[in-house]
Amino acid sequence: MNSNFLPKGQAIDMSGQSIVNLGSSQGPKDPMRKKYVNENFFKKGNLIDMNQKAIKNVLPPTEEGDAATKGYVDSKSVGEIDLNMNQHSIRNTNSNPQNEDEVVPKQWIEEIFLNRYNPASTVAKDLNMDGHHVPYLRAPEQIHHAVTKGYADTKLSLQGGDMQGDIGVVGSRIRHLGEPLHDNDALRVNSADEFYLKRDGSNWMRKDLSVGRFRVRGMANPRTDQDGVNKRTLDDMIQAQQLYYEEHFVSADAVSQLRGPVS
Repeated sequence: MNSNFLPKGQAIDMSGQSIVNLGSSQGPKDPMRKKYVNENFFKKGNLIDMNQKAIKNVLPPTEEGDAATKGYVDSKSVGEIDLNMNQHSIRNTNSNPQNEDEVVPKQWIEEIFLNRYNPASTVAKDLNMDGHHVPYLRAPEQIHHAVTKGYADTKLSLQGGDMQGDIGVVGSRIRHLGEPLHDNDALRVNSADEFYLKRDGSNWMRKDLSVGRFRVRGMANPRTDQDGVNKRTLDDMIQAQQLYYEEHFVSADAVSQLRGPVS
């Protein structure tokens, strides 16, 4: 018997032989037939159909290929802890976000908001300050720049004001002046034509001219009957008239009496 049977509990060396004609396994220590294993276990590398069943008692993953537990996945949910993007971008976001908690694309930001660091960024509509100030403006350098109150205060208001310095019109005109009311008011061209004589004689007197006991000097010799007469012309006319009388009507003695004593 010892030569034909193995002692209980001793390992069996099959020497490369198979065990055939096994019956169905009855206990956890019974050997299993190949058919039983194929029907009840998965082969390595095959897809596993869980058939709506859960995988329980999984250890926390330690490598990339490990299955992850629900607790591990929940610990990575966005919003529970800070999300470190590690210099990566969020792509393919909604180009027209509708809710306040949505991530928005860069293009949407550029269309809605001004880039404080990009001088090429411009507003698409009027900017409503809603009663607030725009402080800390730089002094304007170009004609389309906004101006500060300090800069505006150096300019004349359309409602009037006092000049603090000379004004240069650089060949342009000052137009739409009112009628002068004071001695230092600026005159319009039509006001000058109305009240003052031009030096070129292109306008004429409207009333009598009072020279206030001063002389009218530099008068040319008259040419027409309405021309003013200077003293020299008048003296010549008187002398010519006296000569005419001397020659035709009066004696030399009478002329001497008319002329008076010779000094």
